[in-house]
Amino acid sequence: MRVVVMGVAGCGKSTVARALAAQLNARFIEADEFHLPSSIDKMSTGVALDDHDRWPWLIALRNELRTETYVVLACSALKVEYRDLLRSSGDVRFLFLDLAPETALERINQRTEHFMGAAMVDSQFAALQRPIQLETDVATLIVDSLTPDQIEAEALALLSTVQAGRTVKPVLADGDVDRTISSVELRAHIDLLSGQIIEGGARRVLLVPPDHTRLHSMAGVITAGLFTNLTSAGCDVAVLPALGTHVEMSADDALLLFGPAVPFEAILHHRWRDQLVRLGEIGAAEVTAVSNGRYNEAIPVEVDEILLDSWDLVVSVGQVVPHEVIGMANFTKNIVIGLGGAPTIHRSHFLGAVCDMESIMGRTDSPVRHVIDAAFDRFIAPHVNVMWILTVMQDTEHGVVQRGLFVGGGRSTETGGAAFRSAADLARRCNVETIPGEYDRVACWLDPNEFRSTWLGNKAIYRTRMAIADGGELIVLAPGIATFGEDPSVDALIRRFGYRGTRATLDAISQDPELAASLGAAAHLVHGSTEGRFEVVYCTDPEQGGLSADEVRSVGFSWRPLRQELIRLGVTASTPAGPRTDADGRTFQFIANPALGLWAAANRFASNNP
Repeated sequence: MRVVVMGVAGCGKSTVARALAAQLNARFIEADEFHLPSSIDKMSTGVALDDHDRWPWLIALRNELRTETYVVLACSALKVEYRDLLRSSGDVRFLFLDLAPETALERINQRTEHFMGAAMVDSQFAALQRPIQLETDVATLIVDSLTPDQIEAEALALLSTVQAGRTVKPVLADGDVDRTISSVELRAHIDLLSGQIIEGGARRVLLVPPDHTRLHSMAGVITAGLFTNLTSAGCDVAVLPALGTHVEMSADDALLLFGPAVPFEAILHHRWRDQLVRLGEIGAAEVTAVSNGRYNEAIPVEVDEILLDSWDLVVSVGQVVPHEVIGMANFTKNIVIGLGGAPTIHRSHFLGAVCDMESIMGRTDSPVRHVIDAAFDRFIAPHVNVMWILTVMQDTEHGVVQRGLFVGGGRSTETGGAAFRSAADLARRCNVETIPGEYDRVACWLDPNEFRSTWLGNKAIYRTRMAIADGGELIVLAPGIATFGEDPSVDALIRRFGYRGTRATLDAISQDPELAASLGAAAHLVHGSTEGRFEVVYCTDPEQGGLSADEVRSVGFSWRPLRQELIRLGVTASTPAGPRTDADGRTFQFIANPALGLWAAANRFASNNP
């Protein structure tokens, strides 16, 4: 087990934690030893720490907890959100040593040679958030009148009565690996959720789905159903797709995703370069800590001003699926990135790139997930009431089916987080395919309704890279790919620098101010490179407006004519996924929709940290 002995200064947590560690044959960790020198200097002069000081310290402690199976940590852990961060190390139980302020002051006055002085006691109690009812993994022990031996004995007994982790559950959890949610069942869920929204008194509702590049997510169906039900009940409803840096949806795109139920005039447009409100930032020290020193810049938190327009409820709808930047897509990413500003998007994506995509994809927890969840919790949640509706989809031999629907509301540490974790667990089982060896050849089909740029189409590279052998070949069948970037300035950067690998991209950042100012584009260049491991062959149709052979080759890919390649491989848009043989008798693995999964050789895919 992992045990955190918590409480204000003077409660005896170090003494008790050290004794418990000896009893449990576990490692003892003293949190005070992990403070930054600047924090110790502040406290030594009687200045209380703020969150900018505490977050890097707590991240270092979480990282340390993750390296041990049996460990006892002495840490103040005064706020719920601090404890939530430590919880994410897994299998944590807390022991709260509670005592009166006067007792704490008396004990502090008796201590010598410690940076925490008596003047800091009041600030400790001011910051303390006593464990709430939902924190079922916390045992409380009042220690004012107990001796150390009595505390140790009672602590061991109390710890045996609590289970690690919160017991918070999603508001709705419907799903399993062999579950197929029918259209009738989904309609019933939509009607139920609509009724709950109306009964809850929401009258101004903002729906935040993805755009048409998540065509198979069922988010369009859910959004259309909610829009119809809520407007019929007299609610004022708008739809703001979480575009991120994607191009705005056209009327045809909207019709493809939502059907006729959502009029195009009800769809608002996110502008990621302007129309923004800056709410705060995740500090440089915290980013450094969460990335283990790979990225050392603060990440601003900017969101579309529409999000903050006094909505009674914001409903975020989307699919949880392995993702190359954050590990598992959706949840807070749909708001913080999908409705985020350029600095937020650029720096968060670059953070993911420098932290190694292959160690991130398919994980519930990652450096970018930490930053995005923290941004939502600290800066957005106080202003916006969000309901999260999360789907899990799977591409099967019978077509794409819905495996799960999970719903939560409120802060990420409550039912919204529970819904995401449940969906991510199911998505790992449905959408991550590990194979015993490696594929020499893979061919991916890109639906032209979803993929019109390599900015999106490179999911064929991201999601298969861990399954392809060194010296192998990835064939990208791309009938709709007509450009590189979704944004003209990003398109120009991709054309200028190409997919040349991490080292070349980092060199380009140091030499080109425009690329340095567009770190999201730089991250994309890293993600889209194979680092020379295997060949990428884009197959386009220039006669139908697709990228030309010269354009494709100019960015570092190989090219073949689409029509001839389809004939040679013997596949069409409706060909099911699986192993196949081409006209030359060579075998290959066909992937019908790379956006719906992650393929990896077992020796390349590290075990997950839920």
